[in-house]
Amino acid sequence: MSKQPADVPTPKQKFSVYFYNWTTYIGVLIAIFFFIVELLMFAFEFFSHGQNLYLGILTYAILPVFLIIGLLLIPVGALLKRRAVLKGKSASKPGPIRIDPSVPSHRNAIFVFILGTGILLIMTAIGTYKAYQYTESVAFCGLMCHDVMKPEHTTYINSPHARVKCVECHIGEGAEWYVRAKISGIRQVYHTIKGDYSRPIATPVHNLRPAEETCERCHWPGKSYTSVEMNKTYFTAYDSEHPSWLLRMLVHVGGTPEKGSGIHKHMYIDNDIYFAAEDERLQEVTWVKSVDKDGKETVYTSEDSKWKDTPPPAEVIHKMDCMDCHNRPTHRYPYPSRLLNQAMASNEIDPELPGIKSKAMELLSKEYTSETEALETIDTELTTHYREELGDNFATREPQVKKAVASVQKMFQNSMFPEMKARWDAYPDNIGHLVAPGCFRCHDGEHTSSDGAVITKDCTVCHSIIEQGPPDNLERDTRGLGFTHPFEDDGLWEDMSCTDCHTGN
Repeated sequence: MSKQPADVPTPKQKFSVYFYNWTTYIGVLIAIFFFIVELLMFAFEFFSHGQNLYLGILTYAILPVFLIIGLLLIPVGALLKRRAVLKGKSASKPGPIRIDPSVPSHRNAIFVFILGTGILLIMTAIGTYKAYQYTESVAFCGLMCHDVMKPEHTTYINSPHARVKCVECHIGEGAEWYVRAKISGIRQVYHTIKGDYSRPIATPVHNLRPAEETCERCHWPGKSYTSVEMNKTYFTAYDSEHPSWLLRMLVHVGGTPEKGSGIHKHMYIDNDIYFAAEDERLQEVTWVKSVDKDGKETVYTSEDSKWKDTPPPAEVIHKMDCMDCHNRPTHRYPYPSRLLNQAMASNEIDPELPGIKSKAMELLSKEYTSETEALETIDTELTTHYREELGDNFATREPQVKKAVASVQKMFQNSMFPEMKARWDAYPDNIGHLVAPGCFRCHDGEHTSSDGAVITKDCTVCHSIIEQGPPDNLERDTRGLGFTHPFEDDGLWEDMSCTDCHTGN
C-alpha cells in the first residue's frame, strides 16, 4: 500500500498539512493580534480627527510592519515544513505544490488568501496615504523631533507663513524633491538618534530648491507693488532728551516695468544677478556679476576679494533669487532691541518704567544653558532691579513690573533657544542692514567693476524717509528726507556700517 502524500489533510484539517506547524501558528497569532489592534487604532485615529501625531505614526507606520511580518510567517512556516519533509524528516511522502479548487483544503486556502490579500491591500493603500499625509504634516516636521526642531516650529507658528505647510516651501511639488527630502530625512533621524547634530541647525543654503519653484507659487515678482509704507517706533536704551523716535518710510519694492525702478526691478526685470561669497553662510559677498537682457556682463569685486583677478569656481557661484535676501521668511529670530521696541510701542511693556529697555536687553542677550534658567533669571533680576530702582514706589508699580517680566519671558521663549544655541546672531537676517550686513553685502559702495562702475550705496534707491523724529517734533517731507540718526546725531555713522555699532543687544 502506497503512503498518503504529505499535503493531503485529514478530515479535521481545512488546509494543507504543511500549514500545521509552530512557525505558521505564531504567524497567524501575530497577524490576527496586530490586525485587531490596527482596526482599533484606525477607529481611535478617525474619531480623534488625526490630532494625535504619535497615534498616527503608530497606526500607519509602525503597526503595519508587524502585521506584514505575521502574514509572511504563515507561508514561511509551510515552506519550512515542506523542506523538512523533502529532506526525509517526515515519514509522509511530499506531494507536488499544486492548486486545485476541487480540493476543499485548496478552496479554503484560496479563499483565505484572497480575503487576506484584499484586506491587506486596502489597509496598505489607506495606511500608505495616511503615512504620506503624516510625513508631510507640520506636526511631523516640527514636533516629531521636538527638542531638535523646537526653534523652527516655534518661530514658524508665530510667522506670517503659519498657514503654509513646511513641505510647501522646503520640498515643493513633484516626486523627485519628495524622495530627495525623505532620503535626507533618514540621515537626519540617524544623527538625531546619535545626538551629534549641529547646534544650531545649519541653514541649508547650498541645496535649497529654487525659489521660482516654491516661493513664486504664491508670490509673483512681476506683479509686485511700486512702494510700501513702513512705520517704526524706536525707544532709547539710555537717558535722552527724547525717549522715543518715529520713522516712516516708503520702501521701493518695485519690479514693475512702468515704474522703472525699485528693489526687485534690478534682479527680475533688468538683470540676472550672480554672486560668490567667501563664507558658508553667504554673508561675505566679494564677487558679483550682473547680466542684462542683452547678455552684457558686468563683474563687480570688492577690494579684498580673492576673485579680483580670477573668476570663482562654478560650484560657489549662486544665481540670486528670493531666498538670498528673504532668507528668513518664516523662521525669524528677532533681535532683543527690535522685540522691545515693538512691545513698548504697543504698551505690552510700560515705556515709562525707568531703564526697562536697557535692563531687558541685557537679560535677553545673556547666554543661558536652558530655557528654565533664562526664565527664572529674567523674573528674579527684573523684579530685584525694580525693587531697588523704585524703592518705596515699587508697590504701586508692581503690576507694570510683573507685566514686563511676563512679556520679556514670552519674548525669550519665542525667539531664543539656548539648548539649540538658536537666536538672532546665529541666523542673520538679510532683509535690511541694521544688525546683519544684509543689503550691504553688495550695496556697500565698495564693489567696483573694471571700468569703474560701483554698486550703489544710495539709500534712496531702496527707500525714502517721509517722516522722522520725536513724536512732538516730527520732520515731514513726502519728497524724501535725509536720514537723521535717532537720539544722537554726530555724523559719525555716515562713514560706518550699521553693524559696526548695532548688534541687536
